Amino acid sequence: MSETPGTPQARASQGTYTTAPRSIKAREASDYPLEEFIESRGFRPEIQGLRAFAVLLVVLYHVWFGKVSGGVDVFLFISAFLLSLSFMRKINEGKPLNLFNYWLHVFQRLLPVATVVIAGTTIASFFVLAPSRWSQTVTDAKSSLFYFQNWNLAFSSVDYYAQNASVKSPFQHFWSLSIQGQIFLLWPLLFAFVAYLVRRHNWNLLTTAVLVFNTVFVASLTFSIIETSANQGYAYFDTRTRLWEFAIGTLLAMLTLKWKAPEKARVIMGWVGIIGLAICGAVLPVQRSFPGFLALWPVLSGALVIMAGRTNSKWGIDRLLVSQPLQNLGNISYALYLVHWPILILYSAAVGKTGVDFLEGTLIIVVSVALAWLLTRFIEKPLRYRKDPFVPWLMMKLRFKKVFVVSTWADQAAFLVAIFLLAGIPLAGAQAWVSASNTKAVAKAEQSTGDEHSEYPGARAIGTNRVTSNDNPIPSADPKSQYERLDGACDGVFKPKDESLSKYCNIQTYGADDAPLTVIVGNSHIEQSIASFKPIAEQTHTNLQAYLLGGCLYPTRDVNASNECSEFNHKVTEELLKRKPQTVVLTATVADAKTNEERVDPALDETVKKLTDAGIQVIGLRDNPRYDFNVYECAQKAGSDMSSCARPVNEKLDTNPSREVLDRYEGAVTIDLADLYCPEGTCQPIIGNVYVYMDDNHVTKSYARTMAHAIYERASRSGWLVTGRLKF
Repeated sequence: MSETPGTPQARASQGTYTTAPRSIKAREASDYPLEEFIESRGFRPEIQGLRAFAVLLVVLYHVWFGKVSGGVDVFLFISAFLLSLSFMRKINEGKPLNLFNYWLHVFQRLLPVATVVIAGTTIASFFVLAPSRWSQTVTDAKSSLFYFQNWNLAFSSVDYYAQNASVKSPFQHFWSLSIQGQIFLLWPLLFAFVAYLVRRHNWNLLTTAVLVFNTVFVASLTFSIIETSANQGYAYFDTRTRLWEFAIGTLLAMLTLKWKAPEKARVIMGWVGIIGLAICGAVLPVQRSFPGFLALWPVLSGALVIMAGRTNSKWGIDRLLVSQPLQNLGNISYALYLVHWPILILYSAAVGKTGVDFLEGTLIIVVSVALAWLLTRFIEKPLRYRKDPFVPWLMMKLRFKKVFVVSTWADQAAFLVAIFLLAGIPLAGAQAWVSASNTKAVAKAEQSTGDEHSEYPGARAIGTNRVTSNDNPIPSADPKSQYERLDGACDGVFKPKDESLSKYCNIQTYGADDAPLTVIVGNSHIEQSIASFKPIAEQTHTNLQAYLLGGCLYPTRDVNASNECSEFNHKVTEELLKRKPQTVVLTATVADAKTNEERVDPALDETVKKLTDAGIQVIGLRDNPRYDFNVYECAQKAGSDMSSCARPVNEKLDTNPSREVLDRYEGAVTIDLADLYCPEGTCQPIIGNVYVYMDDNHVTKSYARTMAHAIYERASRSGWLVTGRLKF
């Protein structure tokens, strides 16, 4: 999101001058026309209108279409455009850059409204979102406050394009504001470097600036294209992949100082740019390609509009951009961007919908505009336009002005610190409380390994009268705590013969190095079975190894699979044939979230034959039922009546299609746990006081642990040979 009117960049373009300022170098007066700086000082309402148009696209695409518009990319380069004009003038006039004061000035304008939105969203989230989401919500709030939400999202591998808005973070949109805040720190340093070269070495200002920022542009765009191709989900939030968008804004600022297109051409440029912006999100595969070279589309479209400027033509797009409605919308654009997303996400979560219809979306937009106006009117404007701009409006009304006047840089710094403390301390307290609650829930979950008489019997309750007695379930925990892992790295005798597999491999030993080895292979759906096989390995004194790659079904050779997945599957099969573990565990079917259909991977037959021919036992686990809603959150919010979260088994599963394949081979075992997910013909969210799912398709480790006895007994009856007996 770009800066709003009133931030230093926008204010710098609103001044009025009648005489040329003094140049820093006498010789530069002839070859660098300072009059161009004077012309650029006037407030440009068409840029204000462009900002308004961009935020309107962002809101409409988010709310009505559930897509990304490309408008955010425009905000980013507009920020750099206005910032660059301001710093270029200072360097040209020989004025000090005063970087520290600049940073104070910027963040004192941006933080108050952002802090109010962060605080309000956090409080609302505790009332609307399920308890399992509170931990991540507080983390996101803290990341947003301190301008590193983009990295938080990148490292968390968030899918920004997930169509189910109700499972997105209400702070997810702060990624762009975080990048912008980081640029507001970095860009002045680059201009300080330019100023050093100009003043110290007598270099030409424009040439030096072009050299520095063109280098940034080329390096960042090249990196963006490469990283987007390799890891687009991470690249979307990576600051380094976005630097070129800011660099274009800076280079554009320099271009407008030296060149102006003919009026007729500018009319065409304006319309081409605005149409390009409007259709960008509709025609580009944004979810697969941004922010690589395709992000040039919205950025260059916005650049055309800025270069068109004021055309003095009745056909120019600037007549629309300077209209009062867009100017008014531009005034609240910053606040509107801040509030529309959390309102959308919290509403979607509250009603349990994956999206909103036209009427709901319209209401969300109206409420967002109204709230943005209130924040601008009573938070942002009082701080911007008062003579002592950092005295809150409420303080002024209470006649505390003399006490709270901020007049020095130290006072301004103290104001920023106060904002961070006022918001940061409650967030730290909330995070500590949520963390303690999560620790308690995890400790309770550990008790789920007990027998059918324990407080949390889970699957052991099936067949008893306790299966539907779920009046005291394990407390809700962060879903991340419900993933099971193996602790050790694969080294020593367990080191893969192909070293490239080491990053996918983990081991946990419960016996000697030469004890029977069970290897779990595949994606997250086989990963959840680790919780079931751990107690088996522990009590039989065997070893447990896992080769896992998220999103990669083993042993698929689907043409739609990623290159990494295809290579992983091929190498793992070769490794297993060389290693010859006693047992390989894999997922034998893939269930569908919306129907009762299941499919068997075409490569399963051939792979099972290879493994069993090599003397390796194969356990094929039938996939668990999948849903098109978050079962975990549904159960947390449903109270005592879980019927809204339950589904008849015939809607989720039919006959097991993998049995026909696995029964062909001696040494292959099919394990069907449908009755443990759907006892008495109903697939339930809580069984034996234990949550079955952590989301819409993954089983909790708490419940998987209670299925260990059933897996062992069924596999043994089907011919699975393993040392020892379990004491379930």
